[in-house]
Amino acid sequence: MEVKQITKIVLAWELFEQGIPKSHIASQVGVHRETVGIWITGIVEQGLKEFIDAYENAKKGERTKRQVDPTLKRWIWKIREREKDCCGQKIQYFLEKDYGVKPAVSKIYEI
Repeated sequence: MEVKQITKIVLAWELFEQGIPKSHIASQVGVHRETVGIWITGIVEQGLKEFIDAYENAKKGERTKRQVDPTLKRWIWKIREREKDCCGQKIQYFLEKDYGVKPAVSKIYEI
């Protein structure tokens, strides 16, 4: 049976309060020593209840989407190859002409 992460955090905190070293706590709850250190630091700064609330809400938001669509990257690489490594402005021109998109020249150079 798998122990929930919140239970591990509470157990780690209780063991830390008893003076048990972080490396022993880590092996006891089954996480890395660094993870225990992050938990303890957060609990000291925020308090146990606030830390757990923040921990539970940390991953509830929607993930940010990729900055650049992989299809756009392929198009840029294809145009670069076809036009013999032309400049960003020319690639932007071909993207608009061929595919109807006009990304910033700085984004083209970044790719």
